[in-house]
Order: sequence, then C-alpha cells, then structure tokens
Amino acid sequence: MAKKKSESTNAVDRLKRNVAALDRMHAASKVDPMPSAKPPGRGSPQFVLRYSPKMRDQIARLAKANGRSINSELIALLERALNYGDDVEQLQGSIGEIFDRVERLESVVRDHDAKLSGDDDPANED
Repeated sequence: MAKKKSESTNAVDRLKRNVAALDRMHAASKVDPMPSAKPPGRGSPQFVLRYSPKMRDQIARLAKANGRSINSELIALLERALNYGDDVEQLQGSIGEIFDRVERLESVVRDHDAKLSGDDDPANED
C-alpha cells in the first residue's frame, strides 16, 4: 500500500509540474517579444543626457528665443555642431582660393605699376 501511495504522490507531483509548465508556456505566449514596432519618443531613439542647471537654463533661453522645445533646440545644436566640421573644411578651401587670387592681383598690380613707371623689370622695386 505504501508503494501505491508513493506512486500516486509521484503522479500528482508530475501532474503539478506539468500544469505549472503549461501555465508558464501560456503566460509566455501572451508576452509580445517586440512590444512595439516603434521605439519610444515618437519613433526616435532616446538616451538620458545629464547637464548642469546653468546649461539647462541657457538651452531653455535659446529654445524660447528660437520658438522650439528644449529637445528640438538640443537637436538643432547637435546638428549644427556635426555640420561645423564640413563648414570649416569649406571655409579653409575658400580662404586658400582667396589668398591665391590676392597673390595674382598683387602680381598684376606690380606689373601694371612697373609699366606705368617705365620699369621693364617688375622685380626691381625699391
């Protein structure tokens, strides 16, 4: 009789384990592995940014002056900073071209002055 009671206890334990496993599988089937197709924040990635209260006040003033939210102002500032490198390269190229033009103009002016003064060799300056 003890053997029969032990077998029924084992059967009940197995039954409880199987029911628990079925409950877990059922609960897991209700969980959406991808809760939403869009990330939070209007579909944009988010991260926490720590900054001082003084910086927050400065950004808030800029945002108000530009008619934007603080978040929009931060995005505008980041975009401007990221594009700054391209602008600097373009500016350096432009400055190089300007210097070349100035040198050519100075050469033309020297040649013109030499012709007006009757000096055939523009390199012979005082």
